Amino acid sequence: MAGKEAMMSTPGPMATDRESLEIIMKAALASEPWLRDPSVTFKPWTPVTFTRPLKVAVQWWDGVVTPHPPMRRALKEVAEACRKAGMKVVDWDCEKLGLDHKKGWEIISSLYWPDGGEQVLNSLRESGEPVLPLTKFIIEEQPSVKNMTQQELWDVSTARPVMSTYILQRLTDPSQRVAEREAYRTQYAQAWSDTANSDADGQEQEVDVILCPPSFGAAPPHGQSKYWGYTSNWNLLDYPGVVFPVTTVDPQKDPKDVGYEPKNAEDKFCHEMYDPETYADAPVGLQLVGRRQYDEKVLAALVEVEKAMGRK
Repeated sequence: MAGKEAMMSTPGPMATDRESLEIIMKAALASEPWLRDPSVTFKPWTPVTFTRPLKVAVQWWDGVVTPHPPMRRALKEVAEACRKAGMKVVDWDCEKLGLDHKKGWEIISSLYWPDGGEQVLNSLRESGEPVLPLTKFIIEEQPSVKNMTQQELWDVSTARPVMSTYILQRLTDPSQRVAEREAYRTQYAQAWSDTANSDADGQEQEVDVILCPPSFGAAPPHGQSKYWGYTSNWNLLDYPGVVFPVTTVDPQKDPKDVGYEPKNAEDKFCHEMYDPETYADAPVGLQLVGRRQYDEKVLAALVEVEKAMGRK
């Protein structure tokens, strides 16, 4: 991905416990990577200690795809545990906030492959390897993916002065994807800032983290992971997120939604995929997301959430 700065790639460490995630982040920053890589921001690791109960916003769905029953159960269980532990739990309603995650997917899917995927596809052709289903999905089946000219990628002049909802809505030409990215980020940041004024008790407290699904359900069958919105949206915003285990699929607790009417083609695809017996005992995790560069706060919030769940 070197040179593709429209959407930066980043490592995503995996570990068997929460403490290990903080160790690897501390170790990475202790090496002062910004001295060798000029694209890295100077930012020493600064531990966060909360002086009041967390304010957690729950994203029950993203306005595009309804999570599978076990994912919704996990959200309810963790949200209730947070509430019982004294945290403020509010809703993060993407639709009411005017945050269009479907538009977000359109923007980021084009910026993942600003060359229309030519570099990847050419490498596959040279090797003689076939294009696998999910590679075909993300490159060849997304209408927003195209080989952009340099001017198309740079065209930000109409959006930078004022990042209003109006501008976000009128930037529909794929030639202005970077401008759309910045407008989307600005709109989301404003929605987050506005949460400081929404408490019923009169106290101003901004949402600390968003509790949300990391996917529409447990791990899908091979080749069927064709909705990335529950992670790609945070890629687009450059927000840090941490995924943690919660439960497993239980066919008795998580029956299929009978009579459910899908909202769109993506929702229909994901809804029809779910079968309680197929997914039985599959692990289900959730995700905490924080503001850009608030990595320490996200991991500190995870400590509090897992304590609320009865973990050490």
